Amino acid sequence: MLESIVSVHKWTEEFHQRLREEYGRLSDNVENMIIQLQEMIEAFNQACMVVVTETNGKVIEVNDAFCDVSGYRREELIGAHHNILKSGHSSSTFYEKIWKELQNGTTWTGELKHKRKDGTYYWVKTSFFPIPGEDGVPEKFISIGSEITALKSEEELRTAIEQDYSALIKNLHNFVIRTIQGDTNGPIITLLEGRLAEKIGITTETVKWKPVSTVIGDGNQQPLIRQNFKKAYAGQPVKFEYKQGNGFFHATLSPVTDRDGTVKEVVASVSDITELKNSELAVRNMAFHDPLTGLPNRRMLEEDLAYRLTDAKSADKRAAIILIDLDQFKNINDTLGHSVGDRFIMMAAERLQHLNLEGYADDFQLYHIGGDEFVWFIFGSDELELLRIVESSLKVFNERFQYKQTEIPQKASIGVAVFPDSADHPEELMKHADMALLDAKHSGGGTYRFFSADMKGAFLSRIRLESDLRQAVEQEQFRLVYQPVVRADDKKIISCEALVRWVHPEKGMISPAEFIPAAEESGLIIPIGDFVVKQACRDLKKWDELLGNEDLIISVNISASQLQQAGFVRRLKSIVQEYNVRPGRIQLELTENSVMENTVDSINTLQKLRDSGFTIAIDDFGTGYSSLSYLKQFPVNCLKVDRSFVKDLPGDRADRAIVSSTIKLGKDLGLFMVAEGVECQEAYEYLNSIGCPYVQGFYFSKPVPADKFIGLLINN
Repeated sequence: MLESIVSVHKWTEEFHQRLREEYGRLSDNVENMIIQLQEMIEAFNQACMVVVTETNGKVIEVNDAFCDVSGYRREELIGAHHNILKSGHSSSTFYEKIWKELQNGTTWTGELKHKRKDGTYYWVKTSFFPIPGEDGVPEKFISIGSEITALKSEEELRTAIEQDYSALIKNLHNFVIRTIQGDTNGPIITLLEGRLAEKIGITTETVKWKPVSTVIGDGNQQPLIRQNFKKAYAGQPVKFEYKQGNGFFHATLSPVTDRDGTVKEVVASVSDITELKNSELAVRNMAFHDPLTGLPNRRMLEEDLAYRLTDAKSADKRAAIILIDLDQFKNINDTLGHSVGDRFIMMAAERLQHLNLEGYADDFQLYHIGGDEFVWFIFGSDELELLRIVESSLKVFNERFQYKQTEIPQKASIGVAVFPDSADHPEELMKHADMALLDAKHSGGGTYRFFSADMKGAFLSRIRLESDLRQAVEQEQFRLVYQPVVRADDKKIISCEALVRWVHPEKGMISPAEFIPAAEESGLIIPIGDFVVKQACRDLKKWDELLGNEDLIISVNISASQLQQAGFVRRLKSIVQEYNVRPGRIQLELTENSVMENTVDSINTLQKLRDSGFTIAIDDFGTGYSSLSYLKQFPVNCLKVDRSFVKDLPGDRADRAIVSSTIKLGKDLGLFMVAEGVECQEAYEYLNSIGCPYVQGFYFSKPVPADKFIGLLINN
């Protein structure tokens, strides 16, 4: 009977024939049932692989489906051992276990990998049924199965992919976190893999089912992490950076949705960006810090002010900008060199940084905003505390700066602007501190000024003055007046000083004390100086034509800016050649301070002027550096004693001593000596009595226009 199962057609035909023999003609229903049974058995035979073996594994019978799949003919299989199909995939122990179960009368179901006749492999899902004899002991085994090679290959591929994916994730330099929705503490972790995770000491085993915000990021960043995961669970891809310990990390959150669009989980890919971040911080540090002092620079100040003033406003606190600028620092660079100037800047920065401002402000920061300028930003100081900070900052410059074996004085000026009193936004606050600093500079330096509303008016007035001054240069609104210099013993005019005046078309005469500083600051002193020399040459030639006297000398004032300008000597020579005036008839007057700026270059320029025939006079002698050494170094022809020592003669004893000593010194050095500011007969008589050769002042004449000066010459 069992053999007939695998020989479907033979069995059904025999069964059909016996019924006919026994019952005669069969009813239509019975015929139909037999036909259906034949079809069902045929379908089973085609769909299933059937093999019958003895208990020792010898094949007794197989069906066509088994032959088709295995590639063997029935004749090759019947009588052969079932081992002919083994692929070597499973161990002998595996098969022994199956046979043992079957011999005990137990059915076994499972998957087996077999080898075809052509050597290829296939998988079958099969069930082994033990067939017992009359004594109940299994005498045969029947196997019914179906080929699952395609399904098995797909499963193996999926398993391989999963294994490869797992291996890939584990070996990535970053790490991956899979999360599901949690409670109020946010999403919880279901998987965490990656070499980076191991590097920072976290694994799935240690963090599984914990809130993700407690695993990644520093404690203060938990709200940030929960917020970003909340966005991801709302279906939004998210990228963000966070800090953990000494490291910086970048996380990409990817929502995973169901078919209905509901986010069922969020996968986070985390990478280490510490090196990149440190590089960015290094670049930022370079961009926002001064390389010389290491202090935050102007760019950092601008960024800090933007949010610190907002803090001050919300906290109802005062904030202040203290702008510090070194006085006449250009002299250091010009005389000692920029490398020494840099050392001075570093020493100034060090002194300011060592100020103890604790207790005077809630917060403070020093900036080096370029050149010789520093800024204190002060947060949370009252008026008295702020004043003490300003005074302390000024006092650090009382101590002289050491350079080699020399102590060099270096003062500073300070401008202060206070928020919200002076201004309510950063740009205006800085501008007002600049105005206050400028006012401190105009006051002589070495002091401080707090911004006040009238400074803004003064600043705007200077701006308008400079604008008018530029127009005056273009339209030649300047005029020269001349004050005679007379010989003391006979009061004869031997020379004169040319003084520039500005005749404004609307404001009238503007004092030189008002417009000369503005001309110096704006650089307009250069074209004004050229005008003075040209006009002096024109007037000198006119006087020569009228009087026929070519011995008169005109002194013109030269500024430090003119002296330091490239090509000054060449341009001056060109002007006198243009008007055919001997250089010796033009005397150049410079103040002590102007010749001491950029000393080496000044000496070279003055020597070139002297070699070209011009004479050099030091004006206002005694009020500047008053160093006798420069009288030896500089090619000077004349000294003019400042009016401040002359105006109180002969009553002031100290003035008498200074003037008499100075005149004797100058004469001993072979210099022409002129006393300025002679305004009374007593002063004149005293100067004449001590042998002062030349005098100048209102006692003899006020400065007069060129047409009136010619009258003085004729009368003299």
